[in-house]
Amino acid sequence: MSAEVVYTDKALLERLSRGDNNAYETIYRRYVYSLYVAAYRRLNDRQQAEDLVQDVFFRVWNKREEMAQVDNLSAYLHTAVRYEVLKLVTRRKAPLYFFEPFESMLMESDGPDSRLMAKELLGLVYKYADTLPEKRKQVFLLHITNRLSTREIAETLGISQKTVQNQLGTALNGFRSHVSPAIMLILASWM
Repeated sequence: MSAEVVYTDKALLERLSRGDNNAYETIYRRYVYSLYVAAYRRLNDRQQAEDLVQDVFFRVWNKREEMAQVDNLSAYLHTAVRYEVLKLVTRRKAPLYFFEPFESMLMESDGPDSRLMAKELLGLVYKYADTLPEKRKQVFLLHITNRLSTREIAETLGISQKTVQNQLGTALNGFRSHVSPAIMLILASWM
């Protein structure tokens, strides 16, 4: 009977930086599922999520010499997935469910760095909201910050659900085209 040695992420990263393929495979097995789930939740497309996660691991292997400098492997990998999702979304027209709910995407991770990044991103959301006509702003913020459905927003504001859907669709399309590039810059600066 042989006991399997369990390495810490830091030890695995040090071994990986020396080109240890077993360390890479261990990291892959340890994180592939959680990264896939994170990507799939945002994209709602199995193949795109799988491809995106494979791309992240491909880059980890290509940057293996630098990986020993990473302090928190889980946070690094999950941030890389979020960055790749945003990059993919800005290259094509993102479905509306990508933005539902935006705040939860921002608050996914714990830690001071993640909270600071989330605060910056949420600030962009509010700045964008300030550029909208009043009714559209109300709909947008109720959806993003309160996580209300279009039906709940319609009831809250006393307007038709179709009006809410139109206002929200317009707001989210504008958000995607005007704010997503800024989000990409913020995320890139945190990687």
